[in-house]
Amino acid sequence: MGARYTVSRASTALSTTNDAMTLICPSTRALKIWAVRIGGGGTASAYNEVLVSRSTGGTTGGGAITPTPKSTLSPASGITVNTTWAAQPTIGAVAQRVPINANGAVNNMIFLPGMEIDVPPGGQISIRSAVGTSPVSFEVEFEEIG
Repeated sequence: MGARYTVSRASTALSTTNDAMTLICPSTRALKIWAVRIGGGGTASAYNEVLVSRSTGGTTGGGAITPTPKSTLSPASGITVNTTWAAQPTIGAVAQRVPINANGAVNNMIFLPGMEIDVPPGGQISIRSAVGTSPVSFEVEFEEIG
């Protein structure tokens, strides 16, 4: 079993064209996503649907977030987490759809062993809205392998 980490963003306006977060594995490491937690931060009811998708490409990533180890004994993560791009990644297969109401709803998607989202070495995952542009806060918990 590898080391576990969390990465999060608070009060982020969703976009249907831009990733809110992209997790990128180096060629020597893989990851397993164990949980995706999203909370609506709007003041009115509005349906939003967030996609956790495999993706490729993207140029000039930025807005890096440093993953936080779940254990003080864990080393720094080798995963890159970007929040901005000069050119957005191309969305591929959808691994999970996460519906959320903007008006304070919370959706905790926790994946059982064998059901987690696997990302191979060199792979990447994009988190982007399919429907809605409401403000949300979200957290991704993952295990780094390798």
